[in-house]
Amino acid sequence: MNKEEELIEKFKIIKSRGWIPTNRHGDQCLGNAFEDLIGKTEDNKSEADYFGIELKAHRTITKSMVSLFSKSPSYPKGVNTYLRETYGVVEDDYGKKVLNTTVSGLKENTHRGGYGFKAVVDRENERILLQVRNLSTNAIVDDEIFWSFSVLEKALEKKIKKVAVLYGDEKIEEGQHFVRYTSMRILEGLTFEKLLSSIEEGLLLIDIRIGVYASGKNAGKTHDHGTGFRIHLENLLNTYGKVRVIE
Repeated sequence: MNKEEELIEKFKIIKSRGWIPTNRHGDQCLGNAFEDLIGKTEDNKSEADYFGIELKAHRTITKSMVSLFSKSPSYPKGVNTYLRETYGVVEDDYGKKVLNTTVSGLKENTHRGGYGFKAVVDRENERILLQVRNLSTNAIVDDEIFWSFSVLEKALEKKIKKVAVLYGDEKIEEGQHFVRYTSMRILEGLTFEKLLSSIEEGLLLIDIRIGVYASGKNAGKTHDHGTGFRIHLENLLNTYGKVRVIE
């Protein structure tokens, strides 16, 4: 039995149990609980979760986005601190600048710091530029920050070549958290060209979340919460070439 079939068998067994008590909670509850149930240790590795298959959990009743992978820009060195200090705004909770913005390749956004951000696919130089415009002067003030194609291709190959999307629900009864899983989709066939086109079409978005450590030995230093490449589930299903449904 290959690892995909093994995962499917484990999923069917877990699904048959219905509501399952868990100590997990929060936004990642469904995914973390499933990993517990299949005996996977939680980690932050850049490889796919389960023998080459990336696991993504999705609440049945929501239309939230799916994070495919996290990757800070390749250039320049110290890019997260540079972005935060140059284009961020001061938050009351920290008293220091933070930068939270969602960037599209289809159109430029507007950030309350007075700048507009856009992702520009540069095929000639094999990079995705983070273009920054001063909204007051309408001048482009930065177009040298970029993700290299090679770094993103590696992320695709190692992390999201094959993705299993778990659909499920959560509830709390008498203080106990429960999860259940209803179906699964196994996705394959995402090419790098499709990934680039999804960015250009505004389907695959780049969430930049750069803050500062509030306490501890790193207090006041830049804290990268994860620059995530994110997409709505329905668009994700259409982006991959092959979808296998397990009910």
